[in-house]
Amino acid sequence: HHGLGFQASYTFAKNIMRNGVDFNNQFNFGNTHGPYLLDQRHRLTFEASYQPEFGQHLQSPTARALLSHWTLSAVGQFASGRPYAALLSSACTESDPANCSVGGESGDGSSVNNSAANQSTANSALGINGAAPSPVVGINSFYGPWTQQVDLGLARQFRLTERQSLTLQAQAFNALNHANYYVQNGNGVNPIQYQPTGANCGDGQSPNQTCYLLPSAGFGQLQTINALNGARVFQFALKYSF
Repeated sequence: HHGLGFQASYTFAKNIMRNGVDFNNQFNFGNTHGPYLLDQRHRLTFEASYQPEFGQHLQSPTARALLSHWTLSAVGQFASGRPYAALLSSACTESDPANCSVGGESGDGSSVNNSAANQSTANSALGINGAAPSPVVGINSFYGPWTQQVDLGLARQFRLTERQSLTLQAQAFNALNHANYYVQNGNGVNPIQYQPTGANCGDGQSPNQTCYLLPSAGFGQLQTINALNGARVFQFALKYSF
């Protein structure tokens, strides 16, 4: 309408998995029900373009030529973050928690329980091993930040003949330079919430083990910028139409 065009779309979706691969209780798979790693709950996109018409009605040929055939455009994408699971680190068989490494901090007491009795599961009846989901907290219950990107464009068309024209374009992708972090398939974020520690925790031998959960200071720390929604980029183009 009067050179202005606009369209938008919104998608609400929910992707749920019924049987996950990690569990706290090998006799009860109920806690494997949760959001799938590719779940993206909300997605909003919009596109707007404006071609001002006032230049066509000016009396001065010079002003009419300068202020006509311009196009200003914008595209926006806003999407909710994807989920990841809160995990336990490798068990630490130390009676003194100070000797355990937590969230990358110093400590040499960590020991991964590689006992064959644990089979191939991340968490078994014999004890806590590394990469198991945190107890109580539902699987994939934490979400990464939203992805936000606004692209802007400015174009000027020059008529050469009735069929031929040149168009100069200047575009800015992620014009606001918003930091979009990559959190997908459990990657791009520090998922270690606790480190289990104790004298017989995760030793693969003791039938009754006592484990204490030490919070990880780096839990939830974002690590990687999304390559698909990177830093601000400028692009200039010349297009010939015939």
